[in-house]
This record gives sequence, structure tokens and C-alpha cells, in this order.
Amino acid sequence: MRFGENLKVERERRGISLDDISVATRVSVRHLDALEADRFRELPGGVFNRGIVRSYAQFCGLDTDATMQDFLSAMRASGIEIEQKPDDWVEFAEAVRRGRAPDGPRRRWRWLGVLGMMVAVLALAAGVLWVLVHRGVVHLPEKKILAIRAAF
Repeated sequence: MRFGENLKVERERRGISLDDISVATRVSVRHLDALEADRFRELPGGVFNRGIVRSYAQFCGLDTDATMQDFLSAMRASGIEIEQKPDDWVEFAEAVRRGRAPDGPRRRWRWLGVLGMMVAVLALAAGVLWVLVHRGVVHLPEKKILAIRAAF
């Protein structure tokens, strides 16, 4: 049986969900799922992988040392380098970048929507002020009333 499959079987045997582990360890469900599916390249990399495995094992009540050894063996078997490098943070940053949605037209549309909503709120506020001034509920100095009337 594969490493991730063993983890999943143990977790399910103990009645623990991935969401439970994610909430308790603050590790994303996406990374936990990748760990259980032996998709090690989807993990953040370096020391972060070790932290994820350790947190998972501790939360599930597994032997952390044995789980770590099994993880390192599975990584070696899959052909992934496991030695700690001084630039592990670079590998982590690249994994985060790969996991994010690319910037593009969707982001621009989102900002246009925000701008449109701001314009709508300002127009609504100006309309409410205009109605309140014309009904006599709000009294503005004469200079401001003239400016408001000129705008409409």
C-alpha cells in the first residue's frame, strides 16, 4: 500500500475528516489531499512538507517518527529530492505561485465591478440628499443648495 493511502486508511479508521485536520493544523485541504494521493509535487516543498506530515500524524495520533520515515521513503521512491536546501523558501514561493489563479481579465472585471458599485453608491447618496433637501428635512446653507441644484 502507498504512503498516502496508508494515511487515508488510518484517518478514516479513526473517523477524522480532512476538514478536521485542516482546521486544527491550518494546513489547506488541497495540500492534505495531495499528501494522501501521493502527489508530492503539489506540496509546498522543503521543511514545509515535513511540517505538514508531522502535523497530520500528530493530529491523527500516529507515530510521527515512523510516519516521517515513511514519507521520506515515499518521496525518494517518487524521485523527489528530499535534502534540505538553503533555498527551500524559493521552492515554497514557487508552489504558492503555481497554486494561485493567474491574473488577467477576471481580475480587471472585478475591479471594474468595484468601481461601478462605488459610483452607484455615490449616485444614490446624492439622490437621497437631493430628496431630503427638497422636502425640507435637511437644511443646507444657501451656497450649497445652489451648487446641488446646479448639479441636477
